[in-house]
Amino acid sequence: MTATPLDPIVDQLARSEAELREAQAIAQLGSWSLDDATGELFWSDETFRILGITPGSVQPTLALFLSLVHPEDRAAVRQELESARLRPDGVYSIEHRVLARDGVQRFVRERGRVRFDERGRSLSISGTTLDLTEHINDQEDLRQRERLERGLLELSAMFLQRPGRGMDDLINEALARMGGLTGTDRAYLFNADSRRRSFSNTHEWTAPGIHPVIELLGDISWDLVPECARMLNAGAPVVIPSVSELSPDHPERAFLEAQGIQSMLLVPVMEGDALNGFVGFDAVRNERDWSSAEVRFLQVFGSLMISTIERDRAYAEMMAARQREMIGHLASGGAHDFNNLLGVIDANLYYLHGTVTGPGADPEIAQVLDETHSAIGQAKVVTSGMLSLSRAGKFASERVDVEAAIAELVRILKHILPAGIKLDVTLEPQLAARSTGGFLQAALLNLALNARDAMPDGGRLHISGSRVPRPGPAAVTLGDAGSEDLVQLRVADSGCGMDAGVLERLFEPLFSTKAQQRGHGLGLFMVHEFVLRSGARLEVDSRVGEGSEFRLLLPRWSESLACSQPPGRGIDGRVPETLRVLVVDDDPRSRDSVRRLLEMDGATVVAVEHGLACLERLRREPDFDLVLSDVSMPVLDGAELCRILHERYPALPLILMTGQAPVVFPGTHLPGNPAVLRKPLDLEDLRDVIGGLDLCAGRRQGSAE
Repeated sequence: MTATPLDPIVDQLARSEAELREAQAIAQLGSWSLDDATGELFWSDETFRILGITPGSVQPTLALFLSLVHPEDRAAVRQELESARLRPDGVYSIEHRVLARDGVQRFVRERGRVRFDERGRSLSISGTTLDLTEHINDQEDLRQRERLERGLLELSAMFLQRPGRGMDDLINEALARMGGLTGTDRAYLFNADSRRRSFSNTHEWTAPGIHPVIELLGDISWDLVPECARMLNAGAPVVIPSVSELSPDHPERAFLEAQGIQSMLLVPVMEGDALNGFVGFDAVRNERDWSSAEVRFLQVFGSLMISTIERDRAYAEMMAARQREMIGHLASGGAHDFNNLLGVIDANLYYLHGTVTGPGADPEIAQVLDETHSAIGQAKVVTSGMLSLSRAGKFASERVDVEAAIAELVRILKHILPAGIKLDVTLEPQLAARSTGGFLQAALLNLALNARDAMPDGGRLHISGSRVPRPGPAAVTLGDAGSEDLVQLRVADSGCGMDAGVLERLFEPLFSTKAQQRGHGLGLFMVHEFVLRSGARLEVDSRVGEGSEFRLLLPRWSESLACSQPPGRGIDGRVPETLRVLVVDDDPRSRDSVRRLLEMDGATVVAVEHGLACLERLRREPDFDLVLSDVSMPVLDGAELCRILHERYPALPLILMTGQAPVVFPGTHLPGNPAVLRKPLDLEDLRDVIGGLDLCAGRRQGSAE
């Protein structure tokens, strides 16, 4: 077949048509023409594609075109076609929506011109169709982004200013604003509990007519939504434009459909690398896509919210610390003076007991003295706890004999529990805990007194001690005693119990549900401080009308941590009658009470008021066997006196007395490592220490030589 002169022209025309089709595809611009006489309609390939139809697969008609125009825009398109035929210039121009055959709604701009005959009658109309969808969406995204940014600024200001508003109210209002800004049906906040592997819905907003689901989603196991949990824990958002398009075996599909969710967006709220919770949106009435601006908006909002919560938490902790410090100083200030008075009363009662009770004495005198000693024992325990409130930081641990601690508690309770309350005590043998003895006794006493007040009409108080392998679940928990090898001290009552509101405020300073004349709000606050500052754990369970149970968990004392045994008592439990003791104390009542106790055992005692007087007395009479000195004195205190005595009289034994705890004044930093006794002074402890002084003095003498 030979080439003709027309072949290059045909080829050029074909190339031009191909280039035109390509240009139209790139510009998303289609062309069309309508013959008024025949009704024939022509569409270019790009026009077919804009309308969602495969090019050439159907015969274009005006009726087909109008059927694809959005119903709300159809009348306007017909009107514009008719108006163009009536205009002198025949211009046709309109923007409208089409519901394309491929299921996509598109925005188009159509422009054309009518061709008239010499009489002005319409012959045909031809024009172009431009796909504006991407441009319109970009503009809408921009407007939405601007709306979200303005909303975020408003939310930031709201969270920062928050005049007199609680966090719950702020979060609820923020969710409502977020839902309105994004046009969603639900907005919500979930907390994450990694230990229990669960989510819980804490705050929710719903649009009018949308059913809330917060009551149904109080505790969702991660296993119920494994894919969402995996992504959220990895710090990634969960974006589901269409729940119905999830595969039938998708693990979350049935769960989401049960809540009527068609589309969902979840954004994690992270605290460092840990998942704190998530913020989410649900579309219930219609499916919808989630823009990148909305995802980013939620991420920024989550960060804003967690930073505000952290700021609130830090502020609350700072205020609580200041409140605890203030309460501690106030409590310990009075307790310190009261502690010295207790020492005087206790020593003098012991002296009276030895002098007025004997053969032929009125037996009621012994009972009165016994009851008074019990009251003083209770006062000692309470005072010890109050003194501990002023000490910052954690306490040094010591070996606590649980049986001895409970026995002393029981002796006190027998005198203060009414007859209608039955006390049961169950203890495993040889229990030893790593704790702080005085503070522990104060905590246990406060728990027992709290139980007593919960049973005004009588009941049962059960105190038990046992080994437990690990902590258990509880309504309220406080502190961390470790994960295993624990000693549990349980205080349970059959009283009135506590509701959720009381449990939530249980350890607030000065909070009390008791009558004003009975409750001061310091008892459980003292328990709170003991738990947090001694390395313990407290578990609380309670039900209204059924009673309460407090479980103190303490690390068990390992025998490898056992300290040396205390020195043994003298042969008859009394100090040697030939003992010459120099007592140093600035409080004359304390000096006299200690002097009486030692003289009752037969010792010779000289009392002076401060360290300088002690040194002057020793200069004139150096033959004392023992110096017994208070630590806190105004002229020369006990610590400085210890240093001078160690230098001048290295073989002279020294015993120090103090109301401070071992962690505050351990005494081990002093030369010679003197024995330190706690006030109020216990005569048996004093006798024990004196009974071991021969060995201690020999060691001092050997080191001096």
